[in-house]
Amino acid sequence: MTDAIPTSRDDYIHQYLEDKLRIPCVRIRLTGLAVQDPTVYEAPGTLELGKTFGVKGAFRASKPGSSIEDFFAQLSKVEDYELGKLVREDQYFRLEAVTSEGVHWTCPRVSVRERPGQDECEVRFDASYVENISQAEESAYTARLTYIEKLRMPENLRVDESGRDGSRFAGRDGSMGRLANLDLTYVRRFRDDTVERSELSVQAVDGAMPPRHFDARIEETMMFCSALLARPVCKEVAHGTLRAIAFFKHRPARGSLVKPPIEDRFADRDFYSLATAYYEHACKDGDVERMSLLTRKIASLFDLSGASMAAVALGLAVAVESLVQVGELAGRSKATPAHLAVVEAIKTAVMNMPELDDLAKQFGEANSLPDKRSLSERLDALLSLLGAGGRTIDSLRLLKGVGAVTGEEIRAWDKLRHPTAHGSWEPKDDTMQVHFDDLYKLVTLVYRLVFVHIGYDGRFNARNVRGWPVHEFKGKEAQAALGFK
Repeated sequence: MTDAIPTSRDDYIHQYLEDKLRIPCVRIRLTGLAVQDPTVYEAPGTLELGKTFGVKGAFRASKPGSSIEDFFAQLSKVEDYELGKLVREDQYFRLEAVTSEGVHWTCPRVSVRERPGQDECEVRFDASYVENISQAEESAYTARLTYIEKLRMPENLRVDESGRDGSRFAGRDGSMGRLANLDLTYVRRFRDDTVERSELSVQAVDGAMPPRHFDARIEETMMFCSALLARPVCKEVAHGTLRAIAFFKHRPARGSLVKPPIEDRFADRDFYSLATAYYEHACKDGDVERMSLLTRKIASLFDLSGASMAAVALGLAVAVESLVQVGELAGRSKATPAHLAVVEAIKTAVMNMPELDDLAKQFGEANSLPDKRSLSERLDALLSLLGAGGRTIDSLRLLKGVGAVTGEEIRAWDKLRHPTAHGSWEPKDDTMQVHFDDLYKLVTLVYRLVFVHIGYDGRFNARNVRGWPVHEFKGKEAQAALGFK
């Protein structure tokens, strides 16, 4: 059981969640990202932090040169915008702020608006996040992620908490388990407050040294296991002697048709096994602070609450295609060099047939179709199909052969992929249950593909079956059958 009472840190975060956190600074410096002669604004001021806007501030500062001249210089840059870029890089500024206690707050990309004056100008700035990075004497590996949303996790932890107003809550409203080499604790805090929040804390065990951005890997692991595109509003991380705290603008998470892989309240063991497998895989293919490649293929599925049923179906179908074309699965159904060599021999033999010239002439005279390619061109395209491979359906059949996916899930994907992509799929009221069944077969197919990628062994909710029973998945066996390294 965990006991919790309000602390000074709680007050700090409480102010942020109420959009009232203020950090007085002896110096705020904004430096333009232009390569040559960057504009610099510097003056004392206050950082305003809040969940609905991130960070913002305003101050008055002297500015060398003529503001009017600079204004017209900025207008001339409009003609230099590159295609594909919404905002030029040199239109942003780097934020550096220092408090009287010597605490440094930074952000690499800040939007700045200047109101020119005669001797000085008013400068306003805003950004989606701000962070403080420092060094400590002692080494530690731990992180705490603060969410506004409630994550969907097994409730196996009893909490006893005193509220800010003196109220008390005691009951099962938290989760605890081992995620890879991290001890994880998840609790819901201050339920009686307008700024109710969730806190997920992890601590490395047995002298483990997680990767530098393990907090980002934990974040996406919770996203997958909760089927919720929720992002923390505050991160506190210790990695070795490095200490970091960052506040982020809140982006509300919306529920979607896609349910979590495991929803059984008693399946905490399977939940943490799945979380471990996903986290370890994400650590291998993670790109520094960005989401791992696997997460980028599926993250959008957890934010489809406002989408039409056709859009949901298309999103699921495309996710299936993406998952079979990435990682170890990519290329598993493509033709080998030996296969392609035989195909080339067949094409050569057919194209050298002595009667082909006469047949080509007859075909050209008789062809009344819009496709006016010659017979040799048509034959070349047709015979090339003998070496075709790497299609989604080929990969799915390969996975069915090793027991990783089912035939009904493949049929549901094949049934929905093309009509949804071409806008011809229209759900009918009298067959709505069939449509929902097909969509949940695709959800199950997506999860099975992820399980193969991460080698998950354990139970999950089979949403391809009425009642969503619990089934077993053997990911390591599937990987071995497919020859994963």
